[in-house]
Amino acid sequence: MANEIVASVNNRITEMQKNEGLKLPANYSPSNALNSAWLTLSDNSKGPSLLDKTSPQSQAKALLNMVIQGLSPAKNQVYFIPYGKDLTLMRSYFGSLAILKRLDNVQDVWAEVVREGDKFQIGSDRGRTVVKVFEPRIENQDNDIAAAFAVIVDNNGVENFTIMTKKQIDQSWSHAKTKKVQQEFPEEMAKRTVLNRAAKFFINSSSDNDLLLGAVNETTADEYDNAEPKDVTPNFDDLIDSKPKEEPKHAANTKETKSKETDQADRTEHRPVTDKEVANLFQNQANK
Repeated sequence: MANEIVASVNNRITEMQKNEGLKLPANYSPSNALNSAWLTLSDNSKGPSLLDKTSPQSQAKALLNMVIQGLSPAKNQVYFIPYGKDLTLMRSYFGSLAILKRLDNVQDVWAEVVREGDKFQIGSDRGRTVVKVFEPRIENQDNDIAAAFAVIVDNNGVENFTIMTKKQIDQSWSHAKTKKVQQEFPEEMAKRTVLNRAAKFFINSSSDNDLLLGAVNETTADEYDNAEPKDVTPNFDDLIDSKPKEEPKHAANTKETKSKETDQADRTEHRPVTDKEVANLFQNQANK
């Protein structure tokens, strides 16, 4: 099934390039990225592989969104995170950088973390918040993170600053499906968080292909808990030949008449992986 999924996604990408205007980076190979992803998903060196843990539909969705965004696990631009039976694609800081640098309204982009003891001062320039002074010190590199900021340079050469305090960063992390990775890689994740916030305006105001922008926004949204379950099966019937799941007997019931036992079963079905599993997963991908 895994190789069938990879082949189907590859074929779908070819169709999108031919008929739907999808444009990928000139030096990007969808086949190489998919093969690299397949090796990651099939790795069972520390237990059941992600292919065994998650549904084919969610695997296809994650792989398709990865290629549409022109990203690859071989460059540490994405992570694959299991959430219940769903495989979730997560961009790394490097993946977010790559996306922004592809946009037609961005010249340059970077992010930094500010640690306790660093000299950091913000100000205002024509009503816009800017970083006036940032002087990191080597002796502060092991100190706690105090803040993070991102800079996006637009086509007019204007530096657009986005600043987040550690409290704001923690608040953002509190809504994530998986939280252990923030503890394991706090610097990269803090940069990534502030960069994703800064990117919203540039992504949504870009004239780039809607397929790219849709995949970028969907990948970001998939990382966070939602009030309602997300259906990952639509639009993938042409990718995977699989029978639709039977409608649960209690599906027709209203939320008000759902039993407590059913609610508990739903929560168990969609529980996140354990902290230990996530830590091992990110460590494995970081070492590749």
